Amino acid sequence: MSENDLRPAGTADVRRIGVVDDQRDFTVSALRSYLSACPDIVIAAAAESVEALLSITDGVDLVVLDLLLGDGSTPFDNVSALQARGIGSLLFTSGEESELVRMGARAGAQGMVKKSDPPEVVVAAIRAAAHGESVVSTDLAMVIDADPDFAPALSPRLQRVLALYASGESEKDIAEIMALSPHTVKAYLVRIRGAYAGTGHDNMSRSQLTRAARLGGFVRRPWYRPRRQS
Repeated sequence: MSENDLRPAGTADVRRIGVVDDQRDFTVSALRSYLSACPDIVIAAAAESVEALLSITDGVDLVVLDLLLGDGSTPFDNVSALQARGIGSLLFTSGEESELVRMGARAGAQGMVKKSDPPEVVVAAIRAAAHGESVVSTDLAMVIDADPDFAPALSPRLQRVLALYASGESEKDIAEIMALSPHTVKAYLVRIRGAYAGTGHDNMSRSQLTRAARLGGFVRRPWYRPRRQS
């Protein structure tokens, strides 16, 4: 089936939507039901990760993006990857992941809609975002207003070191878990503190770094892995 086959007959301006969610089939089914009366919006692709979606197509106008995925990515990673391919994103959340919403907003997501919102609200948000508009609900405004601007951009490896460190692991245990040398872990922690210093937070103690990691959304499954058992 070609891309043109997905366009409803007689519709000149169809917006193609991608869906990224761990519960892909359930979410797509719900959204198709919501959008059944909307010939101008077509769900063209769905996957359980942004990487998987982009391996299928980048010919979508918008991705409806779940916040916490099982591949270890963060909202910042995912929104940034989509932006690099010229694709907008709408955060689709249960509402309890404020720090993750902040990460997505900082990366440039166009807005947020809750999974518990009425269908007409979800549809309006998708349509607006698919046309390049910002979707700033009261909930999103509250989350952004509470943002301490406390999370620098960190590589995935540094994010994982920080997550483990903030979860109580020692430098030695982090080295074992990540198959690194203790010297490398120490150097990574120096780089992490340097990154936070760049946001105006110098010489952070462990407790301060732990709080910053939680505010930044880094202390989250699946970044965290328990200490190995002997």
